Amino acid sequence: GRGIAPFTPDSNTLVVVDGQDIYSTIKKSQQNGKIPRFRRVRGGGELYTSDTVMQNPQFVKATTLRHEEPHQDKIYYFFREDNPDKSPEAPRNISRVAQLCKEDRGGTSSLSASKWTTFLKATLICVDPVTKGNFNWLQDVFFVPAGDWRHSKVYGLFTNTWGSSAVCVYSFGDIDNVFRTSRLKGYNGPTPEVKPGQVREGQEPIPSPVPSGCCCCPRWVSGPGGTSCPRHPLTGAVPSLSPDKGSIHKVVELPDGVQNIVEIQVFPNKDPIQSMILDHARAVLYVGSSSRVLELPMDMCGAYRNNCHSCVLARDPYCGWANGSCLSLALTRDVLQNLNLDSWQGSCQKGDVKEDDFHNVSVMLQSRYYLNCSIESHYATYNWYHEDMLIKSCNTSHPQHDCFHFIPSVSREHYGRYVCVSEEDGFRQALVKEHLMNHQRFLWQRGHAPAVLASWLQLLLVVALAELFH
Repeated sequence: GRGIAPFTPDSNTLVVVDGQDIYSTIKKSQQNGKIPRFRRVRGGGELYTSDTVMQNPQFVKATTLRHEEPHQDKIYYFFREDNPDKSPEAPRNISRVAQLCKEDRGGTSSLSASKWTTFLKATLICVDPVTKGNFNWLQDVFFVPAGDWRHSKVYGLFTNTWGSSAVCVYSFGDIDNVFRTSRLKGYNGPTPEVKPGQVREGQEPIPSPVPSGCCCCPRWVSGPGGTSCPRHPLTGAVPSLSPDKGSIHKVVELPDGVQNIVEIQVFPNKDPIQSMILDHARAVLYVGSSSRVLELPMDMCGAYRNNCHSCVLARDPYCGWANGSCLSLALTRDVLQNLNLDSWQGSCQKGDVKEDDFHNVSVMLQSRYYLNCSIESHYATYNWYHEDMLIKSCNTSHPQHDCFHFIPSVSREHYGRYVCVSEEDGFRQALVKEHLMNHQRFLWQRGHAPAVLASWLQLLLVVALAELFH
């Protein structure tokens, strides 16, 4: 229908269906001009935004939000627009959130009868509190509803001119507070009892002078950025973020901060991920590239080492330790997890390191040798020990997949037992255990056992013959 389907393929469009109401940014006719508008095309009377309230908007996402009082129900849409500040140091675009009242009936004059009268917009700010880096370009938005509308979350994916990206999280309670309490740009008079952009029950909306506030102080969530941010409503938010290398970072929000749980390489050729959709009921993530679509379970508990400490240290809300295995919560809810600040270390049994755990390796004198230990957690420290002496530490804060120790020329002092130990949250585990041996000694040990066995067999044969002829 008109205003619902675009006349030509166009990515700068939004359509929101809320019961009998339909909201859209699509032109109703090809002769409507080039200025985009946000419209109500079905239900409650047709309305559209004034051509002066947005400057070349690029729409991102829209949603509706129900309040306790139906006359306070709101519409929110997120967009980028040209920055009115044209100074060289100012960003070219600004990210915004706009608010409209669902009960808006338009203005009273002939010029405003078909226009929204409750339009308000505010600036979305996304700043890294550590580096103070700004992220100005809103790329995508994902909504997470809650029982109380004030606690419903907005996950915004931002980029900047340096190619970095971040996810900032806002609550609709904070956004609502900004629109209700912040001063109105360009208005210096006393704050009215009912601010512009609001609706009083049984009365006409208060016309908006189109102010621009500032939606400040979002909670910062660091991440590698990506094309989408689906999240599943378990204990602890679990966003899935995708960089431009065909992989997915599974992230969890916990009481003590944000943790990147695991990185999953989805496409073997590192095809960029174009979209991600989460099926909440089945806990399945659908990942699409330009050539294929894959289905990934959110409970990939096999990605962690199948021991108690590694499973619990992963802090994956979908997984926990039970019955000697790292199990999905879809199989059982009676599992050991570490999603809060409670002490858990004593709940896992410690395993003994046995002498035969060491892998014997034959190395010739004056040869080169690499000791390799795979980095499984960027929150752990990794150390190489030679005969219980520390010889190498790896900084896991930098992107790397292995902790190497290189011996350029093997001497007799280099022979012995090497152990790679990871330590995280008070738990230590030996990941690699190698026993470097002299090549000749190694060959002697390998040949010595068969020789001893053969000697015993010969002795038994002599004894048996002696008894036979006795």
